[in-house]
Amino acid sequence: MKQLFFLCLSFLSIFFLNAQTIDELAAVRKGNSTFQQAEKLRAEAMQLMEKGGEVNTRFANEKFKEASKLYQEAEIDYRKGMATTKNFPKANYNLANTLYRQEKYEDAGNSYKYIAEQKENDKSLRAKAFHNYGNSLLKQEKYKESIEAYKNALKLNPKDVDTKYNLEYARRMMQQQQQEQQQDNKDDKDDKEQEQQQDKQQQQQDKQQQDKQEQQQQQQQKQQQQQDKRQLDALQQNERQTQKKVAEEEMKKGGKSKQEKDW
Repeated sequence: MKQLFFLCLSFLSIFFLNAQTIDELAAVRKGNSTFQQAEKLRAEAMQLMEKGGEVNTRFANEKFKEASKLYQEAEIDYRKGMATTKNFPKANYNLANTLYRQEKYEDAGNSYKYIAEQKENDKSLRAKAFHNYGNSLLKQEKYKESIEAYKNALKLNPKDVDTKYNLEYARRMMQQQQQEQQQDNKDDKDDKEQEQQQDKQQQQQDKQQQDKQEQQQQQQQKQQQQQDKRQLDALQQNERQTQKKVAEEEMKKGGKSKQEKDW
């Protein structure tokens, strides 16, 4: 009875495990179908954009919106495909594709990188993952990192023409980025030197203005002192004249007074 019990329990466990795996595969297949529909709409939208014109642009935007919704639905299905079997390679790779189409480049890059670095995964899948990881980094303008990703992809698939093209493109973009940074640094240096020169000129102007103000103050003080001296001299002159008049008056009074003779 115990053996029969454990046999039935094992059978039920295997059954539920297989049922979960079937559900995951079904979710992945559904996600693939939804993803393909989104890709078709996106391709049609791109063709309309190339034709140009107001009407084509409006229809293209509508298709882009519809495709965006489908990418989101596909993302949900792929995540369901890994509900039990975590990091299922194919589901994870397809999930990364939906994230990339939704312009979630950092999240997509993380998924591509994980798949690429798992050496037990299929070599072709790893090469594609490294390639798309490089594309995700390229979208984030991380050119140096994208170059390394493309190199790793070529190690696994040396004949991949698209990877070679993207590698050269990333190198050109990194060179351009470095030149722009150098130019920005040069501009910043020139701006700083110009600012320093302007500050120096302003300091000189301020000093000249201060010296001028001090000279004016000194001149005003000198004029005030001269004016005060003239006023003082005038007061002293008036006082001398007043004293002289008083003395003259006293002398006049003294001449008329009776003089007594000493005995």
